[in-house]
Amino acid sequence: MPDFLIAIFLGALQGMTEFLPVSSKGHLVILQGFIGQRWMGDVLFDVSVHLGTVLAVIVYFRTEILRLLQGILPGSFNKKDAVIVLCILITTAVTGVIGLTFRHPLESLFNYSKLAAAMLLVTGTLTFLIDRMGAQAKTYGTIRTKDAFVIGLFQAVALIPGISRSATTIFAGVLCGMERTWAASYSFIASIPVIIGAGAVEWEANAHQVSALYLIGGATAFIVGLISLRFLVWTLKRNTFFIFSLYCWLVGLTYLAFF
Repeated sequence: MPDFLIAIFLGALQGMTEFLPVSSKGHLVILQGFIGQRWMGDVLFDVSVHLGTVLAVIVYFRTEILRLLQGILPGSFNKKDAVIVLCILITTAVTGVIGLTFRHPLESLFNYSKLAAAMLLVTGTLTFLIDRMGAQAKTYGTIRTKDAFVIGLFQAVALIPGISRSATTIFAGVLCGMERTWAASYSFIASIPVIIGAGAVEWEANAHQVSALYLIGGATAFIVGLISLRFLVWTLKRNTFFIFSLYCWLVGLTYLAFF
């Protein structure tokens, strides 16, 4: 398969699975034997598609992000918005500390495709539970610092391939009493700082290697990511999140059964 088609395929895969609760890392680990090690080891390409998806988050949640930024400025300070920003920093810090502490053991897990398939079964269970949880009290914009801490812990668990970041963070938010769509919004907005930070470091260090393939992959991830975000919010509003459970269970069990 030509490289540009692989770039489009992987960009689309990242854009879809980064937001849908089906684990982008799990899919990439399972597929690595089919698409070749060159792509799996290309850090800059991975950064490119992740920056494409974070741009999709910024565009989709642009109104909420602008309000939060305005809310922490001296002239337009808003306590509620400031608390949300503080919580985002707490979530990011908790995940970052755990990720850096266990970096090497976590990276070694990417060599085990059967583990990724098994963890998809866990992801499927989490999405199933999200749909079954009762009405939540915390409406849009309501969050406590201890909620942010719990979400950060769950987000760290998603560093294991096969465990979906969106599934674990939305589950954690709903577990803390947040309304489903608010938990999803917080989950994705909170992902912006860490992805941009890590991406900027890698991009600066490897910018001389940039080619059209990276831009193609990033652009594809951005477009597919926007579509995926809309679809995910649609499923949350209609209590049809369980469809992702069926998908994760099917993929995980099929891979374990045949490989």
